Amino acid sequence: MKLSFPSSCCRLALVALVSCTSVTASLAQDSPTAAAPAATPQRLEDLGVELVGIRLSGADFLIDVRYRVKDVAKAQALMERKVHPVLVNEATGDRYYVPQAPKLGQLRQSATAKQPVQLDKVYFMLFANPDRKLRSGEKVTLHAGESTVRGLLVQ
Repeated sequence: MKLSFPSSCCRLALVALVSCTSVTASLAQDSPTAAAPAATPQRLEDLGVELVGIRLSGADFLIDVRYRVKDVAKAQALMERKVHPVLVNEATGDRYYVPQAPKLGQLRQSATAKQPVQLDKVYFMLFANPDRKLRSGEKVTLHAGESTVRGLLVQ
């Protein structure tokens, strides 16, 4: 019997799972976002982005958040590397973090001086979903820096 290598999506999920444990522990201790979420909820439009979708991928071990930039100036706050976004399941309170793979870095797109935010471009963030706790149909809250967006539905 010949064994084949897993697909690229499965490999990405495996990398995310391997690094998820250390990232979750370190972000829970160091991130101000994890300790004190913002008090006033906002809409994604207030952040200058339009939600394309929140889907489970990588055999449900990853949460894929896709959004389109509609206002470059407002979206800049979401795209900064120092901002550590966190998804929180509204029903259970479980927190999901962006994993930091050793060779790839954070599994999200961010803006730099060399690659500024572009209008109408779709960007992504991948969050680890250990033990596949988050399911389709549940609602999550996105905490990114000082911003909080509630009631986002996982497809």
